[in-house]
Amino acid sequence: MNKETDKVTEALLCTGICLIWYGITLLIGTAPLYPFLTENGVLMPVLCLVEFSVMVPLWRWYGQHYASVPSGSLRLGQLLIFALLLLLLIFCQSFYLQPESWTASQLNSGERLEAWRTLAFSLAVVILAPVAEEIVFRGFLLQALLTLVPGQRLACALLTSLIFAGLHTQYVHLLTLIALTALSLLLCLARFHSNG
Repeated sequence: MNKETDKVTEALLCTGICLIWYGITLLIGTAPLYPFLTENGVLMPVLCLVEFSVMVPLWRWYGQHYASVPSGSLRLGQLLIFALLLLLLIFCQSFYLQPESWTASQLNSGERLEAWRTLAFSLAVVILAPVAEEIVFRGFLLQALLTLVPGQRLACALLTSLIFAGLHTQYVHLLTLIALTALSLLLCLARFHSNG
């Protein structure tokens, strides 16, 4: 194969993996599963666990064949800078973000708030979802765009961030979507600086 064919193949593969992630979301949202998972207060834990269980092996498989979505290198200086930027972003958002009702609805599906449900939800949204979303958005989607238009890193990061925010359909407030876009841009910048 020639170089252009390889680029298109890699971009299509990255896009296909993103579509697999989206397909998981659609599958979990179907009629028989969605009401059952919601009524039992396990929608987010199950969704995040399935996404994580599929995306991590796909990322590892992809890494065996392509070098374009590596895990990157962790340097203390960069880690501290991006951690401070992330904390600053969260601090600024605390002044204008409004509470989102979907979070409460996930936790309050039963008569009383159960500790296991809170723990499962917390682990899902703090560990599983961020890892899967990093793989999908700042890994495969960003790489697909960078492969197709390699000289446009900022445009690729912005488009990735807008798609990331737009696919978080559980949020209804515009400011939340703007905050998600800013968060994604920061994470894209971290990927560019860490080479991973």
